[in-house]
Amino acid sequence: MTKNRDFLILVGLSLLIVAILAIGVISSPTYAQKEAYFNSIIYFLATLFIASATLIILWHGFREFSIMLAIILAMIISILGVKAGVIAIILTYITWGFAFTIELLLAHNGVESAVAWFKKHYKPKTFMIEFKIFYPMMMVMYFLLEIVPSIIYKEPILKFEPKELYEAMMNELRKDTT
Repeated sequence: MTKNRDFLILVGLSLLIVAILAIGVISSPTYAQKEAYFNSIIYFLATLFIASATLIILWHGFREFSIMLAIILAMIISILGVKAGVIAIILTYITWGFAFTIELLLAHNGVESAVAWFKKHYKPKTFMIEFKIFYPMMMVMYFLLEIVPSIIYKEPILKFEPKELYEAMMNELRKDTT
């Protein structure tokens, strides 16, 4: 019941925003104001579509990710332009890199659901590719989660060994394939 209620609230809120913007289009005295409200409706709906498609991509994982990203990127560029496409690529890298890094850190700390998530979404080769792609994101997360708090609270910094993390996860993934 809660999922349906949340979905209905989201749909109702989206319709309310579009209705308010439509009232702005109807009641605006000048053409420039009407055009601004109309463009706001288009951008809101485009953003809503892109956000929902991104959630679907994150839900399904890497297998469908590249195909769906190509389709969504083509839509973003056709609707909003090349600059928006570049921004979408950067935000997608940050979002997926954040999810990958957090799951990797959870798996490294022995959380079974994170290990199961990796086994479900990755084979050793795809994991190796994404590990290399998101290595900078791991270093940013290490900085934010370890170095910054150690500076603030004057605690010793824990050593971060990406090679050990990589080898442990590869062993876990190979265990599943053999």
